[in-house]
Amino acid sequence: MAFQSVPDTVEIDIIYTMNSVPAQNTFYAELVGGYVLANLVALAAGIDGQVQGTWKAQQVSEAVYLRTEVRGLAVENDITASDNTNTGAGGFVGAPMPNNVTLSVKKESGLTGRSARGRNYWIGIPHNQLTPADENLLEAVYVTAVEAAVDSIRTQINALAGWVPVLVSRFAGGSLRTTGVTFPWISTTCVDARIDTQRGRLPG
Repeated sequence: MAFQSVPDTVEIDIIYTMNSVPAQNTFYAELVGGYVLANLVALAAGIDGQVQGTWKAQQVSEAVYLRTEVRGLAVENDITASDNTNTGAGGFVGAPMPNNVTLSVKKESGLTGRSARGRNYWIGIPHNQLTPADENLLEAVYVTAVEAAVDSIRTQINALAGWVPVLVSRFAGGSLRTTGVTFPWISTTCVDARIDTQRGRLPG
């Protein structure tokens, strides 16, 4: 796809391997009035610390956090920052589910329409968190913990001076927008406890 500007906005990539296969979750943040490199450095450090604080405890050891990368989306050749201070394996004790097994977490703006919401797919589901009654469902306590971990990225972005957590829409009515637009990310929820799949995370 040709470059599409999203003014004042950066992409945040939380990068992992799962059984040595690359996997990542992507978020967005906006700084009204524009950003400089120091803003991206602070954002990358804040997210890296949040992964250490809330993510890794809910992920099996086969899920290895590598780094957080932040890159500007305002212009084609924009600035970037990276932080790998807290690189390391997940700490949840239990055998891993296959790479493609995940839990879908919905990010909401409070507005209607597909372009005004987003999803993330959790990395590193433990096998021992499947319910005994139905192996297609995860234990409610674990689902709540994952939901809180994803939402902690939203609160961490909000806590950093000037930054606002957002959802980015690149298409409208099936057509590419001239410029990407943002919606506020105001809440996070797991719609249900059913496991989902991300085929792109399977080994080649």
